[in-house]
Amino acid sequence: MWGLGVLIPLLGVGALRVSQDPGEVRVTVGGGVALGCRVLVAEPWDLLRLEWVKDVGHGVLCAVRLHPTAAPALPVPCTPRLSLAWHPPRATLSLHQARGDDAGRYLCRVTLEIPRHSTATGNGTLLSISTADGGHQAGLTWGLAVALGGTALLLGLALLGHWRWRRNSDAGIYLNVLPPRRGLPRSCCEPPR
Repeated sequence: MWGLGVLIPLLGVGALRVSQDPGEVRVTVGGGVALGCRVLVAEPWDLLRLEWVKDVGHGVLCAVRLHPTAAPALPVPCTPRLSLAWHPPRATLSLHQARGDDAGRYLCRVTLEIPRHSTATGNGTLLSISTADGGHQAGLTWGLAVALGGTALLLGLALLGHWRWRRNSDAGIYLNVLPPRRGLPRSCCEPPR
């Protein structure tokens, strides 16, 4: 009922899987970042092509062909700022000196070329680029807010303490002193000589 030509592709479904984690990475301008993907091949293979692409349709950023008997690849320079490393089952794209236009979704695409042609693409990693002073500015803003809040709290506590001291001191210290009477001659209140 099933022809051999239909059965062989069905057996290969899911034979190649690519996953990327984390889903989002943030780096400051001028910094470096490593994007990773995990390649799972369910069957023995002879030739695998590994590619990194940015925002579908922008072309391949970096690519390498791999053989299963080859030792783990040292970082292969693709451009002056991009390099690719392979440590089975993990592939890493390293970006150095990030710029604002590097922001976007990076996809790891793997093509099993031999023994049977099959392609799988990772779920993508979103790279966000922030300015170097943006993080510093946010920290400065929070520091200023905390300092102002602390100052307001201390000032409020000082005023409350002063008010309580004045309220209690008016009644406690001068309790035994009689107020001066009106209409009495001054001589009665002068100390003896």
